[in-house]
Amino acid sequence: MMAGRQSGHSRLKSALVLRDVLLAEVGLALSSCMPQLSGVEESIGAARGLEEGRYLEAAVSVCGKDPSLLEQLDAIVRTACTKVQLAPRYAQYLALLLFTHWMHLRQTDTDAFLARLNEKLNNHLKIDPSETEMLTGFTESDLQFAAFWMATASGKTHVLHACLAMLTEDPVLVWDRIFVITPSEALTRQHVEKLRELKQFSVFAYPMDGDYFMLRSLPRETVIVLDINKLASKKTDEGIRIPTKAFKDDRNLVFVDEGHKGQKSEQSLWKQLQQDLAGIDSEQQTHRGMLLEFSATFGQVAETERAFDRYAKSVILDYAYDRFHGDHYGKDFWHVKMEGRGDAVFTVQE
Repeated sequence: MMAGRQSGHSRLKSALVLRDVLLAEVGLALSSCMPQLSGVEESIGAARGLEEGRYLEAAVSVCGKDPSLLEQLDAIVRTACTKVQLAPRYAQYLALLLFTHWMHLRQTDTDAFLARLNEKLNNHLKIDPSETEMLTGFTESDLQFAAFWMATASGKTHVLHACLAMLTEDPVLVWDRIFVITPSEALTRQHVEKLRELKQFSVFAYPMDGDYFMLRSLPRETVIVLDINKLASKKTDEGIRIPTKAFKDDRNLVFVDEGHKGQKSEQSLWKQLQQDLAGIDSEQQTHRGMLLEFSATFGQVAETERAFDRYAKSVILDYAYDRFHGDHYGKDFWHVKMEGRGDAVFTVQE
């Protein structure tokens, strides 16, 4: 990294065009709404904050527009949270509120929404022209992709399940397949256990519950959970890996939990996933799927090719580790020099 250059984390946080537009359209500013919502959680807890409408009251108190829109969004968020038994922390609530508005705009106001997004992007580039080569204009394909930048242990899984509830209850949206892609078999089992505990979704864990041929014959509302290592861009002889091209003509809803593996050789698998499973950037307009990604590492990933553009235009809300830690979650690290142990230094968490 060049001397004096900001980190990918800092640069991306200052260029979240989609987040800023969504906040402005519902009449909120992060600097005022987050302290208000956080205050509710601290004073009466997340469950009462949602159930008693105190989160909504807090948002309305700093809203610069007609609060009726916030009231409509809050009702949808409440329904989804009830379905997945989530008492959302304040950042989860705000993320779901903005995601609900994004869903509405992409279905009902696409051209006008894209125009407003591009206006905001152009204004941003006037302020920071150094990012001109990294940011391109919004297109309809960009509205197939949303991202949640959330710290580890901040509740990404719960937000994912709430989004799943919203997107499967919406009568306008009909999916051919629903996928939850995880980074490992251990995370696959975790998602499957949580979804089955809710008793709201039909769930199929691959390959634990059956082979590829069973997967193709599942009812369309089934949530298929598998790890990214079980995907391939084309048929292989390994038997267990699924050729994603088999689903390329479907209208699929795809959730990805921490899909970045850190090695450039494996990033092509991620790109193939988005192209073949969700149809992003597809030349065929007959199928338009949706891809939602949940990760704590978008700041680091922003340093890679084209990732900055993608996440600046798709992050719904950032609740990365700096903000998460500022809310007194996570762990602090300090060093202790232990005498009589060869001057060893131990790292202690608290």
